[in-house]
Amino acid sequence: MNELILVSLVAIVGGGLLGHFMTRTIVRDIGLPPDERAFEIAKLSAARTLELVLLVTVAALYYSWLVLRDERCTNLAVLIFATIFLGNLIFRAYYAGRM
Repeated sequence: MNELILVSLVAIVGGGLLGHFMTRTIVRDIGLPPDERAFEIAKLSAARTLELVLLVTVAALYYSWLVLRDERCTNLAVLIFATIFLGNLIFRAYYAGRM
């Protein structure tokens, strides 16, 4: 059996079990239908997930840019950093006016 297929099967089964047990835990702790606390938890978890993705992306760009010396990463890093900075400012200004 190919190693890639074996790793894929283990990842699918492990992910399915993890998803099942996490869903049971969330339903037990929050309940159904979800209340305001559940919506706040969903917002916070989404924000933290985006922050984690951003951190991993920035770390990978810095590694590729500074350690591997890949020239294409300079333009990509500038684009991503400008999007992060300006996007954060734009969303803060938008939501400050809305709330």
